[in-house]
Order: sequence, then C-alpha cells, then structure tokens
Amino acid sequence: MNTKRKKKVWGIGAGVCIVLVVAFISWYYPLSTFSIHQSFTYHPSSETHNSKTYEEEMGQFKAAYEKDLDKDLESDHHNPTVNRTQFILPIFEQEWLIGTDSKTMDKDKLDSMLFDVQNARNTLLNLVSEGEYSREQRVHLVDSLNNFLNLEESIRFIKNGKYFSRSDLQTMLGNLQGNFRAVFDHYTTVFYDVSHQ
Repeated sequence: MNTKRKKKVWGIGAGVCIVLVVAFISWYYPLSTFSIHQSFTYHPSSETHNSKTYEEEMGQFKAAYEKDLDKDLESDHHNPTVNRTQFILPIFEQEWLIGTDSKTMDKDKLDSMLFDVQNARNTLLNLVSEGEYSREQRVHLVDSLNNFLNLEESIRFIKNGKYFSRSDLQTMLGNLQGNFRAVFDHYTTVFYDVSHQ
C-alpha cells in the first residue's frame, strides 16, 4: 500500500471514529456541549398522592380557587393571597407535570421554566408587603418562598450540568417533578388555606 493510500484510509478511519464518538456523546450525554440536539425525552411517572393523581389534585384545587376568586372580586376587601394565586398557579400547570406522556426537555424549556418560577417567587415576595399576615401565616409564606428558591436551584443545576447521562437526567427530572408537586401541595394546603380566610 502506498503512502497516499495509507493516509487516506487513516483519514477516513479517524473521521468515522470522530463521528461515532460524537454520536455516542450526543446519545449518552444529551445536554452536553458536544451533543447535536441538546435535548432529552423525559418519561414522567404516574404517581398518586392520597389516591389522587396530580392532575386530579390540581383540578380539585382550581375548582375551589375559582369560587374563592369570584368571592374576592365581589368583595370590597380584596385578599392579596387569593388575588395573586392566579399568577402563581400556571407554574404548577405545566404539561410535563400533569400528563404522563413523554416530554422533550431542552435548555430553552429549562430556561422558560426557571423564568416562570422566578416570576412566581417575585409574586410571593410582593405578598410580603401587600398582605397583612399573622405570625403563623408569615412563617408559611417564608416556607413557600424557600420552596420556590429550591425549585430555582434544582432547575439551574439541571440546566447548567453539561455531563449528565440519560439516566441521571431521568432521575433528576423525576425529582424535580416531585419537588414541583410538593411545592404545590405546601402552597395550596398550607399557605393558601391558612392565609385566605
């Protein structure tokens, strides 16, 4: 084999190796810098809480909340908790949280999620100055604020992680889904229930 032909074979071999390595990295580390698509398909679980799905719990709360909001709008004394909850609820109604179908996650989706959580936290911060809360209610408000901050940190951790494998991402997004549900549960059954009466 002559030298030119050897170089050509080595060049083709090196090119194939590079393509295989990039394909493996793209598949195994879907959100890495070297990944081609930088997206990941998350397969949510269908867990229940108190024998209800998250979607059922959300529907039950929304039905009761809409009645509270109607009463509040008709009242001369508006309750800031009831009024502001309408701006907080959408972060708990994200499709990837409610459904059981697979969802594609990418950095843009995580950025959007982070932005929405930050806005919800800012809405809660506004309640500190707008609402006249008892000591117990303030404690629950601070707990809710801390819960939202923890959500932000979890989203940032996933978004900024360059070398999480597919199984790592599945586990972390499952944990994040559980965290969203826990924050919803605390907000609705603890802070909202105590502070809107």
